[in-house]
Amino acid sequence: MERPFIENRGQFRAHVMGKVPKKSEVYKLLNDLTEFLFPVLAEGQLPCEESCLNGILQLFERILNSYDPGLTDVHQTTNEFRNALPGIYRMLVGDATAIFEGDPAAHSVEEVIISYPGFYAIMVYRLAHEMDLLGIPFIPRLLTEFSHSKTGIDINPKAKIGKSFCIDHGTGIVIGETAVIGASVKMYQGVTLGALSVSKDCAGSKRHPTIEDFVTLYSGCTILGGETIIGHDSVVGGNVWLTHSVEPFSLVINQDKIRLIDKSLDMSDVINFVI
Repeated sequence: MERPFIENRGQFRAHVMGKVPKKSEVYKLLNDLTEFLFPVLAEGQLPCEESCLNGILQLFERILNSYDPGLTDVHQTTNEFRNALPGIYRMLVGDATAIFEGDPAAHSVEEVIISYPGFYAIMVYRLAHEMDLLGIPFIPRLLTEFSHSKTGIDINPKAKIGKSFCIDHGTGIVIGETAVIGASVKMYQGVTLGALSVSKDCAGSKRHPTIEDFVTLYSGCTILGGETIIGHDSVVGGNVWLTHSVEPFSLVINQDKIRLIDKSLDMSDVINFVI
């Protein structure tokens, strides 16, 4: 006989207790980390330096100890994350600079840091990606999905993204788990780096495309498949659908022509699209 709903619910809660982190603590950790890296993001009193970082890392270690992350040594993992922060900071400065240099509407790097959703999504991704590299479960995906909910930009923490990454506008961007993005790539809103197949049997395989250095992906383009490679210094135009590789220095554009419908045409049989 099927268990009552309330009983099932309670059993599931008991099953996961101690195996997942508290989201509120993870979000506080993210806020503290971003304010430490870029004090301009802090509200009110600016955070201090070494003592502030020590407190953030204590919170990080406490979160890891609050559930079962499957790590050999939580304290060592915390120290490894600490050692990675200077490199993450340098990458993020490069990202903010790339966005500033690539957007005529940006007036300063500081403006990019405090107000651009693209930079925020990249910042959260780089922190989450480092945690993923350290083998930490749950937290990387919690961080990137929190950023997704705030910005509309969906970056899987396992994706590999090179330096000087520029997201302009950004809403609707999707970057899949096994996507590889090179250096100095510029990406506009609505770009999808996805998989040709979503079968569970493909988990762990290379399902998402590779974007080489100095590529520009314009709004609405969709690039699919783990074997698809966009060669360096290429430009992919808006609304392009690609499932095959292109050579370096390629220009890929949508060849569809716009047709003007005569005003006298009977429109009664024309499909009414609702967006």
